[in-house]
Amino acid sequence: MKNILWYLGFLSLVSLLYFVEGKTAFLLFLCFIPYFATYNANDERVEANTGKATRNAFAYTIFFGVAVITYIYLTGSVDLFAPAFVALFGGSLIVCLVSLLYYDRKGEVQ
Repeated sequence: MKNILWYLGFLSLVSLLYFVEGKTAFLLFLCFIPYFATYNANDERVEANTGKATRNAFAYTIFFGVAVITYIYLTGSVDLFAPAFVALFGGSLIVCLVSLLYYDRKGEVQ
């Protein structure tokens, strides 16, 4: 599992598009840098915390995605697809990182 998480760190290279495009939204991809640290992680607690944090991000993706798709369907506003996708992707990253920090500070494995 740690090899798969390590590959997520390479998504941080997308942040280099900030220098080409100049849009600060590309800097959100820097949130993938901590995944490089999971390659050599042999700590059971880190693996458990990462699993719980990604579970929270998945729940956010499901609930927010269903809410946005329902809202777009009911209002017929197709213009919200692009901002909703950004909020969905960026929000799941933020939820995952905040959850990982919370579980790390909490310090217990369930």
